Order: sequence, then C-alpha cells, then structure tokens
Amino acid sequence: MSIDAVQKIETSGGAVVDGTVTVAHDFIGRDFIGRDHITIANHGLLIMQHAVATVKPQTTGVVDLGTRDSTNVKLLQQGKQLYTYLFTRQPANEDRSHKGQAAIEPAPDVAVLVDINRRILLDVARYLDEQQIQATLIIVTNDPTYSHQTPFLDVNTPTAWTELVQEFNAAITHIKHYMGPARFHFFLATPLPLAFGLGAVWGTVEEAIVYHYEKNAYHPVMKISRELRKSP
Repeated sequence: MSIDAVQKIETSGGAVVDGTVTVAHDFIGRDFIGRDHITIANHGLLIMQHAVATVKPQTTGVVDLGTRDSTNVKLLQQGKQLYTYLFTRQPANEDRSHKGQAAIEPAPDVAVLVDINRRILLDVARYLDEQQIQATLIIVTNDPTYSHQTPFLDVNTPTAWTELVQEFNAAITHIKHYMGPARFHFFLATPLPLAFGLGAVWGTVEEAIVYHYEKNAYHPVMKISRELRKSP
C-alpha cells in the first residue's frame, strides 16, 4: 500500500521543483517516511524521476542529480543499457555553495541493488531499517526512470544480455572506486542467466553478502568469499 505525496526538490543547478513521490507504508498502514532508508529511498526516487530528462545519453563522469532535504542522488555511471545511481545522506550543515555538488564519501556498508525485472528499492530500504544496517544505497538498473513498467530483455538478442553483464563490471569498478573497502550487500532482481553472469564478474576474491527474497522478506543466505572454492 502506498500514497502519493507532493514534495519539493533542489536540483543540482539550485532550482526548486514540485513533484510527486510514492511514500511507503507497511501492511497495517503505518507511515515509514520517518525511517532512515525509506526516507532516502522515497526522496531519491523523486529526484531520479525528475532529473533523468536532463541527462544526456551515455554521459561520462559523475552527475549530481539534485538534493531533497538531506538526500542527494548522483548518477555514477551511464552505459548503453545500465544506469548506476548513488543515494546518500547529506549532512544538514554541509555548505554546497562553493562545491557545486555534494561530495562522495566512502561508506563502511554498501547495499547494491541490481534491479532489472522487479522494483526492489523500497523493500530493501525497509529491510535495512528493520535490521538497523546503515548502508549507502546504490541502484544498478536498465530503466533510468525506475518506473513500475519494467522493460523486458529480448531472449532473441543474447548480445544485449552479454552487454548488460559487461556494463555491470564497469559499474562495479566505479562503485569500488568511490566506496572504498566496504562491506557489500547484494540484492538481485534479475533473470537467472544474468545473475549467473554477474556472479562470474564479481568472483570470489572480494567478499560480499547475497540476499534472497522469500515470503515478503530478505534473508542473508550466502557469503561470497574464497571459502566457496573449498571442498565441503
């Protein structure tokens, strides 16, 4: 269940615009807007959807998409198919008048959402709040607007699937560069072949936790490490 709320955001150029954001509620109707990650997720969605039209195709470099209250959104990378968005909390007392954009700070925990065939941002944000995991949110998606109408991958165009995995590899390189030696939490909403390809790209050299969604909840089911290569 959700409601639409009118919000105002400040774009990276300093303009203030009105917009509608979907505010998450739980199953008994309580408003989650006061929860840390849910607040960031809702404000970030609004920023994404308003700013996407201003981003040129295959833009290079980091693009500051704007700020809503303490939530800042950046486009870390844009490829032919994949877009990587960074949601961060901006300190209330940070002076941006001379910076032009909010700085990217390394984080101890990073939640990477690979979102292709189901919109999982609010579910993941709710889980992080419930588990009290303070993590920076990063969305890797093939839909720049993050709309409810998820684009389908053509099974007759395998090169497009390969390209998605290759762009994910580039996205991970950017994420590691900016986030530093973080604890990575992976939440996947992808077709099985893509998940297999993404795992091949990540490998076992660097550790991560992979989560499984079952019965309306996330579960940390697998730790990625060199231990996976050992015989049971």
